[in-house]
Amino acid sequence: MTGCQSEPAPTGQPLFDEAEANYLRYRGFLNELQSTLSDGEWRIGQVGVYGMQPVECDADHYRFDLSRSVDLDGSRREQYADAVEQFLADKDMAPQRKVLGSDDQEGQITQLTVRDTGDFSLLLVEIRKDGQIRIAAETTCWPGDRDELSELLFHGERLGAGYLPTDGEAPTDPLFFGITPGDPQFVRDTPAPTDTPAP
Repeated sequence: MTGCQSEPAPTGQPLFDEAEANYLRYRGFLNELQSTLSDGEWRIGQVGVYGMQPVECDADHYRFDLSRSVDLDGSRREQYADAVEQFLADKDMAPQRKVLGSDDQEGQITQLTVRDTGDFSLLLVEIRKDGQIRIAAETTCWPGDRDELSELLFHGERLGAGYLPTDGEAPTDPLFFGITPGDPQFVRDTPAPTDTPAP
């Protein structure tokens, strides 16, 4: 009697190519989600949750993690939650929606959560009463060695040295995958818009 054998995890260029397709697909989805709320700049917070660094699931699988936040109008919190819920429903997802905290708490949060659907093991949108919105995502686990993929992507470079954004990016910024050593990849064609007072 023979047991079932799974396909071996990809390595080398096939690993890079599959990871690139996975990355561009899930980031494209999240950029669409962000754009339903704001196409301005969203804060990243730290390089580790930029969304491109592979995270080890186990010895033969990796995933990507991402976190973004933006400050919007707190009085429109329910409208933002409705927009997120509709976006996810249109993508055949069924988010769980709940409110954490009491009405008199400034830190009250409306939370929408999707688990184990599509490319995501977890997709979380939190909308605070003060208007701060956070999107956090953990992708599903894909076959491939995390360390090998990281080397293919970043060639051992320190990513805090300008290769990836460390403060913020807009969902309309062009997507890229991997870096060219010595040539930081995250360069806007035009500066990010800034609020200037009317004359």
